[in-house]
Amino acid sequence: MEPLIGFGREIDPDKETQILSAIDFFASPDTDTGSKARGVSAINKLAPAAYAPTRRPSRVFRSLCAALGVADETAGSDFQRLYAQFADELSAKRISFKLYVSINPAHFLTMSNPKGDRRGMTLTSCHSFNSTEYRYNSGCIGYARDEVSLIVFTVDGPGSPESLNNRKTTRQVFAYRPGNGLLLQSRMYSTSGGTRGAQADSKLYRDLVQREVSMLEGAPNLWRMYPYGGGHEDTVDTDDGFGGYRDWEYPEFDGKVSIRAGHEGDWEALRVGAPGLCICCGAETESEGWLYCGDGEKGICSECGHDCGNCHDYVGETFPVYNGEGDMVYVCEGCRDRYFTRCGDCEDYYPNGQVRSVEGGYVCSGCLAEGYFCCEECGEYHHDGCRFSVTDGHGEGIEVCGSCRDRCYTQCAGCGGYFHDDTVHMAYGRNGHMIWVCGACLEQYQECPSCGEHVTVGLERGEACPLCGAAFGKEEVPA
Repeated sequence: MEPLIGFGREIDPDKETQILSAIDFFASPDTDTGSKARGVSAINKLAPAAYAPTRRPSRVFRSLCAALGVADETAGSDFQRLYAQFADELSAKRISFKLYVSINPAHFLTMSNPKGDRRGMTLTSCHSFNSTEYRYNSGCIGYARDEVSLIVFTVDGPGSPESLNNRKTTRQVFAYRPGNGLLLQSRMYSTSGGTRGAQADSKLYRDLVQREVSMLEGAPNLWRMYPYGGGHEDTVDTDDGFGGYRDWEYPEFDGKVSIRAGHEGDWEALRVGAPGLCICCGAETESEGWLYCGDGEKGICSECGHDCGNCHDYVGETFPVYNGEGDMVYVCEGCRDRYFTRCGDCEDYYPNGQVRSVEGGYVCSGCLAEGYFCCEECGEYHHDGCRFSVTDGHGEGIEVCGSCRDRCYTQCAGCGGYFHDDTVHMAYGRNGHMIWVCGACLEQYQECPSCGEHVTVGLERGEACPLCGAAFGKEEVPA
């Protein structure tokens, strides 16, 4: 038998049997067979202090290497690199799905397509290349054009080319520059909505990407992970023209930054995203997020899909309106006049169902909340300048318009407040003129014992009723 050769040195032939048995142990550390027992026995002979039943196999292996004199703990050594790969393999989870790591532009452009697809579960987001009404559409183009982005995804039916491009079930954008040692991991998108509840998948994807990057660069797979928002905001920069959604900047989306050992102070910030390209002429877009150049003011109507002419071949025009989600989109003149109504206050256009007829004009919901109120008598909206406080028939204070106030309420001659017509009382003043008063003010009037009306007679005893002339006796006039 030829002597074993390892780590650049010849192994003592007397130890060959023990080493081979130890190798069998690490090949299947969880099996309960005779080879495991032989492996444990061999390890105990080669490195008596290395093995314990509860000790991780990777730690046992490292102690064994140290006992054999083949461990090189120098930073960046071949031993450290190979040991890291070996430890990864020992701790690797067996996965039942295909995870794609890609820089193919097609995979970026279809990162959340097709929107509205009903053939099965697939994820959607504002990075949708086949829809023009969202603010961040050109983000998928920006990722495809930069020098650092990777798209990591799973699909529904990986054996089908159509599914590979159009049936993504999870996806994340990573960013890495070869040799830089700095890895960005952005938000997880899935068919269930994204980051929330997907932390386990997100961690698994990060571990797999770290392992592959390290293997490709021949470096130890040793990384330290940090939340992007925890003091590492300087690790990522974006192009001014990038139209994508910078989701790693938001704590709720769980963006992560990983730095590989040896690069803690030796990395350069990643420049993520590039300007989008107009899908009509191919020029860089001037406005972030839009799929067309020219600030998005010309192009395809988001309602009917009619090409109104864009870029250098301008033959028509589209107009800005707000859609049902509150996003500004562009539509042709016909669709604008058919499906949208202009607010008379802010002068913007909104879907017909989101404007209200008010005092002969139309007002959007935003302006309605800021400058109008709903009359509690007639239920119609009126300008704040027509708002009046009254007391209804139940004694509750409410706000009504001027028309309802004049139609249903009467002003009390005593306190000046307005009260529902059913709750006011007739009385007579000193000169005999009829007046109306509320219930509280009625207590200030006296009932004439002769004519029975409530009258004002002053405080002097013996004064006559201004209606019938009967004199109030001493006993009727309070002192």
